[in-house]
Amino acid sequence: MTPLYYTLDDAHRWAAFSGDYNPVHFDEAWVKAQGGTALSVHGMLALLDVKRSLSPEVAHAPYLSCTVRLRRPLLHDTTYLLTHDSARKGAAVVTDILAGQIFLSCQFTPQTHFPPSEIRHRAVLGGATLAALQTKFVPLLPMAQQWHFLDALLFRQLIQDNSVLRQDAIAALLPHCDTLASLLSCYPVVQTHQEVIFDSQLLAPWHEDALPGALEIETLPALVVGDLQHGAIVRIANQTRFLHHNISSAITLKVGPTGAQ
Repeated sequence: MTPLYYTLDDAHRWAAFSGDYNPVHFDEAWVKAQGGTALSVHGMLALLDVKRSLSPEVAHAPYLSCTVRLRRPLLHDTTYLLTHDSARKGAAVVTDILAGQIFLSCQFTPQTHFPPSEIRHRAVLGGATLAALQTKFVPLLPMAQQWHFLDALLFRQLIQDNSVLRQDAIAALLPHCDTLASLLSCYPVVQTHQEVIFDSQLLAPWHEDALPGALEIETLPALVVGDLQHGAIVRIANQTRFLHHNISSAITLKVGPTGAQ
């Protein structure tokens, strides 16, 4: 078992890298107005530690999938336990100490291929941007593997690239929310799942001198289920290639009523 503990300072460091300033992590009055009790930890911040704990050094499959379920929010200034599942290889859960409730779960699974997908938009991160982001990322996860950094970059792009929200499926649901800031100002937003699929060659260590001169990121089709009255489910995804090795990320968000989330 490994204890996990996060503070508001950790939240600010992750937000400085990712741009995720969702009020659920920073505005206690807003959280209580939505029915919550306290500020929650960025799920993707906690997942840095979970993914590093589970990531193998080598894989006997050409690709791996990392599937995450965020069951309930972790709270700041609270100790949780990261435990590997002895019955399932490549699986772990994060629980609280007192009740043993599961807050998030993560599972690695071998894959034989990288799924093809339609490309909706392309964006390029230049060398200067990548260097600045690398500087912010390294303190968050020292001794990272290549896929760790790329996974974090893809998440950042999903919430920073306004073309994601302008896709027809999302624009029909959220016609007045064409940026993340405008979306967060109108509705509660909570991440519930993530799936990363990546070439197992990306398990190699990340070296700062390997930073590319540019990185192209491709936005994939979005999927929307439900409505804002009851809580819409929005799945957004993107992908990139590093040294000719593919990685994709898909995150699922609940937009609208969230109860105590």
